[in-house]
Parts: sequence; C-alpha cells; structure tokens
Amino acid sequence: MTVYDRIGSRYGQTRRPDPRIARRIDAALGGSRTVVNVGAGSGSYEPSDLAVVAVEPSPTMIRQRPPDAAPVVMGVAEALPFPDGSFDAALATLTLHHWTDLERGLRELRRVARRQVLLMGDISMVDTFWLITDYVPRGPRPAVA
Repeated sequence: MTVYDRIGSRYGQTRRPDPRIARRIDAALGGSRTVVNVGAGSGSYEPSDLAVVAVEPSPTMIRQRPPDAAPVVMGVAEALPFPDGSFDAALATLTLHHWTDLERGLRELRRVARRQVLLMGDISMVDTFWLITDYVPRGPRPAVA
C-alpha cells in the first residue's frame, strides 16, 4: 500500500493546481512534445497541450484522475515500464520523498527522457515552506513516509 492509498482519498477534491507552479512547470518543459509524469497522482500539473503518459503507484490516486486526464500506467519511478528515450521530458512533481530508492528513480527518469523536470519540497519545513502553507489546506499533517 502506498502512502496515498492511506492519505489521498480526497486529494482530487482538496488539491487544485496553483498557477505559479503550473507556469514554472510549463516553462521548464520548454519545447517538449512527449512527457512522462512520474508519481502523477490525480494529474494536477499535467500539461493539456502535450502528449503525456502518467505513472502512478496508487490505485486511490488513479481513481481520482479526471476522465480527460492523460492515460495512466500503474508503476513506480524506480522501474519505469518504457524503453530508453521514449519521451522528450520526464516530470516528477512533489513525489521524490515517496520513492523507495531516489538514485534508482532518478536514473530511470534519465533513461526514458532527454530532459527531467523535478519540483521538490523539503518536508522538514512543513510549517514554513510557502508551497505547504499556501497550497496544502490546513488541518492535521499526516506523517509522510
């Protein structure tokens, strides 16, 4: 069971894309046409104008993806089910702290895509980091594995 199978049952209802984050992701993807979105969750930051394939390990999160979201494959960052060089870019948004082997996951992103776009947060700063204080609704903070 992934963390989001426990804590993410209402994720699609409570998390909305923040335009500041979306703009930075779009700019970082640059001239990419094909993107793999690793740890895609409910698809909040998937560009609608690119060919995106989502990878998500949590059935709970997959069920919350909108009907018009990118196609999704159940999988993990550490073992992406794609041939080398399949995508122009690999996107990983607020997911690295859930991976079981960070180095292996990063190698997989490099293997399947020429460009990697990562948005990370430091969970030790949960009460002061703008992304958490502005983006995540207040309430009990679940422990993150």
